[in-house]
Amino acid sequence: MKIIERYPGSVGEVIQGKCNEIDILLSCPINLYTKIVLSDEVERENESFYLKSYKFIDNILEEWGYKGKKVGVAINSTIPKGKGFASSTADLCAIYNGLLKLTDRSFNEEELIRHCLKIEPTDSIIFDKATIFDYKEGAVKEKVGSYFKFYVLCFIGKNIVDTVEYNGKKLEPLKDINDLLIDLREAFENRDTKKLAKVSTESIIRNQHRLKYDILEEILEIKKLTGGLGIIGAHSGDMLGIIFDSIDDEKMKEIEKSEIIGYEKIIVETLDAIN
Repeated sequence: MKIIERYPGSVGEVIQGKCNEIDILLSCPINLYTKIVLSDEVERENESFYLKSYKFIDNILEEWGYKGKKVGVAINSTIPKGKGFASSTADLCAIYNGLLKLTDRSFNEEELIRHCLKIEPTDSIIFDKATIFDYKEGAVKEKVGSYFKFYVLCFIGKNIVDTVEYNGKKLEPLKDINDLLIDLREAFENRDTKKLAKVSTESIIRNQHRLKYDILEEILEIKKLTGGLGIIGAHSGDMLGIIFDSIDDEKMKEIEKSEIIGYEKIIVETLDAIN
């Protein structure tokens, strides 16, 4: 039997920091997807390429009483890897949904959280709503509203960051962001891109001590030239972006002229729902 599923990535983090001494984040899904094919009819000849995915599959199947059952996976993704777009989280979510169909089981949010966190720190796009999430332990989970659409002009660098390796390092602690959470909640309650961009910008600037962005000043200048509302970035990846509520012809002309040497430029659109 073959099952095909897809799942979106995210664009950095709208917010990341320390809340009541717990590291939390919130991300939004975008229009870049991973597509997976699960099959219980093929050999695992590609296992060395998808170690995280196969560990995830085997952990779940064992818990469900299918220990020893061999399910193969093939992955075709348009999500940049190791750049802060939640490519691994998207893979695991797509695989989980596929396994549910393969075994005729029902979705269980707590089960998905637990198994994702066994593999690596996990992005909040595992949730159907915008969610403040403890991405390491899962102890905090506050849904603050529905996702909504906005646009991000992304500048993607050449460095690749492995989430497990990065979070395993002795890093400077994240800064406290309790004071930003009221605006964050209001941004999603009112679908307010301007307020969301304000929160996201402060989150990046406040945590510069932890992950320095060499292009921050250039990004801020491009934001002014293009009429962007704020900036967003990957707190464990090589990407900074500029947030827009819409992109008209005038803004697009400025965007087309904006370049940073050594960085790829793409525009992504956030989703108002994960389907």
